Amino acid sequence: MDFTVKIFALNADKILVRNELKTKSISIVILLFLWSCSPIKNSQYSTYSTLKAEPDECLTNYTYSTSVNLYGTAKFFKRGLELTMQATELKNMYLGDPIANALPIRFAEVAVYNSNNEIVQCGITDASGALKAFDGLSDLTVPASADTFTVHLRARSNITLSAPVASPAKPDFQFHVAIKKDFYTDEVHTLTQSVVANGVDDLSVPEFIAYARQTESLNIEGGAFNILNSILISYDYIRNNTAAEDISCLSEKLNVYWKAGFNPNQYVESTQDPSYISNFSFYDSGAAKLFITGGRLGDVAIDTTNHFDDFVIIHELGHHVENMCGSLKSPGGGHFILARIDPRLAWAEGWSNYLAAQVMFDQLPSIQPELPNKLAARNLSSDWTFFFGSQGITDSLQNINNGTGFMFDMKKSGSNPDTWQIGDFVGNQFDKVDPTRYPGEGHFREGAISRGLFKLTNNCGGTCITTTPIDFANIWRSMNSTTGIGQGTIPFKSSHSFMEILKTFITAGTWNTDYRPFNQLQTSEALHLHSDGIYQSGGINYWMPFAETLTTLTGGACAEGTLYIEPRTDDPVLTSTNSDQRYSNHYYTFDPALLSSVTDIQVEFAKQGGLSTTLDFDLILYEENFILVEDYQCTTYNSSGQCTYYAPARTTNEHVIRSDRRAGYLPTKAIRTLNLLDPTKKYLLNIRAYTPNLTISSETKYSYIIKDQTGQRICP
Repeated sequence: MDFTVKIFALNADKILVRNELKTKSISIVILLFLWSCSPIKNSQYSTYSTLKAEPDECLTNYTYSTSVNLYGTAKFFKRGLELTMQATELKNMYLGDPIANALPIRFAEVAVYNSNNEIVQCGITDASGALKAFDGLSDLTVPASADTFTVHLRARSNITLSAPVASPAKPDFQFHVAIKKDFYTDEVHTLTQSVVANGVDDLSVPEFIAYARQTESLNIEGGAFNILNSILISYDYIRNNTAAEDISCLSEKLNVYWKAGFNPNQYVESTQDPSYISNFSFYDSGAAKLFITGGRLGDVAIDTTNHFDDFVIIHELGHHVENMCGSLKSPGGGHFILARIDPRLAWAEGWSNYLAAQVMFDQLPSIQPELPNKLAARNLSSDWTFFFGSQGITDSLQNINNGTGFMFDMKKSGSNPDTWQIGDFVGNQFDKVDPTRYPGEGHFREGAISRGLFKLTNNCGGTCITTTPIDFANIWRSMNSTTGIGQGTIPFKSSHSFMEILKTFITAGTWNTDYRPFNQLQTSEALHLHSDGIYQSGGINYWMPFAETLTTLTGGACAEGTLYIEPRTDDPVLTSTNSDQRYSNHYYTFDPALLSSVTDIQVEFAKQGGLSTTLDFDLILYEENFILVEDYQCTTYNSSGQCTYYAPARTTNEHVIRSDRRAGYLPTKAIRTLNLLDPTKKYLLNIRAYTPNLTISSETKYSYIIKDQTGQRICP
């Protein structure tokens, strides 16, 4: 058996090609083993020649002239988290033995069948896991007849969650979720118990127990009910912490696919040998479906599984939340929490990381009931303040010792975060920022966004805010499609645009007294705002926010002042996707309807300072929802299909509408015929230094002027 350890990008974007489906999906980081014993040649999806219909939901309350009560309870086990310590410091976590006391299965669908396989009653479990009528309060009743009744407990729910008492104006929303085994069969995970009735006495079915060990149940049904529980807790947190905001955007049914030992990426690469298919969980934004990995090729102990990894489950749910209630426009792509990346991608992943950490911080005893005591026993804060992804399990009963993971503590300083614990990047710090040397770089780092939002909204020790934390309701308002960056008028999103909106929900005095200084600390996450004046000095703008709109034509100087770009050497860790997004690239929104007279854009560059490296510059105009042009192409692969050498490549892709990528230092670059663009759309102008394989002086600076075809300046 050949084992090869490999790290795949956090939330690496994949294109789903499944018969009629071809959409972008978002996935959480995982470390995985690519392994094979006796390779299977394909995923055998053709076995399911016909899609099967999901069983009808049991939503009817049946009444009978004579009836008896049917009682029962339902619980599930999950694996707990164990801690890896180095002296007094927490260095890592991993999935260990199942928790000692099972958790209640809450608000799951109950369907009762008679011996003729006819439904005779519908119900749900209540907050304590007891079987109840469909109203969640009354006793569950069945006909008073001598018969054998079979009760199906399904990992599915369709109930109304009422608004909190504190928010009487808040609309209700429907908690509508199903955890299914297989995309092709649509079979819902179900537990069954039977009881023989004499037609006179009340009935009690044996306790429903969903186990977490395969030695107790091969299908590990506890995984399905844990996924349902994590989603319920997340929705409940959002419901209770968004004031009077309408969250009915979450009412649409969410289908989740998970099966023990199965890698859902086999759906994506259905014709490939599954021994070599990447193993991860992901969210399909086009179909609004979640796919949670249960392992690979039947293995649930060595490879990555996420059914008990609550952070990953809620992270993927975070993409769904943004997709339904905001606007999920991430371009996808590789990201390892190590380098500055496309700010749209950094925002989407940072938001999902933050939501997962926020829910777990608020609801840890309901999610991992044993963990607070384990943390406290080691003199650590008993709160959840972590980014975490697991791999493998350790189990004392099964004599399995494969549990490991990777994590960082969100309350640590952005200038000194945790480091990768396992895999290719051991020792590299998770998105380290330098707020003094590189202001604003946090907007290009998913880890910094995750930590920054968490620190601003929680008094959690470390370098978290010590004054009044920002309320989650304002975070929601800044994300959603009504008042936040999910609005259709904002086609190019970033954490900077998010935080500029967030600032409007906070009084100016409070922002300037509490939050602006917090963002500018040396230990902060470098999420500085342009409106706070951090990027301008002596009439020079050293950076303009991502996608700042070009608005004005003038014959004189721009009111914003002189524009500078300070290119940097490409990041050596992530060759092929590493043109520095903060320094080597500036981005502006071009709206033809706003600048209807502009047919050409010309940019004039002038080198500043004696130490500057002479560089080429390019102009690239993208359409909405674009994928960035990369400045490297792979030219050499090894026998495993991995790239071993990337060569510089000055190219474009299908998302580029106009460009000027002529080689050589040209003091002026231009793109033309902009009058032919669709005036109902918006475009993104990328002013890029061409930097592949170059070592650039840290003092490199160029001023640039944006002009139209008549020589007038175009100003942001």
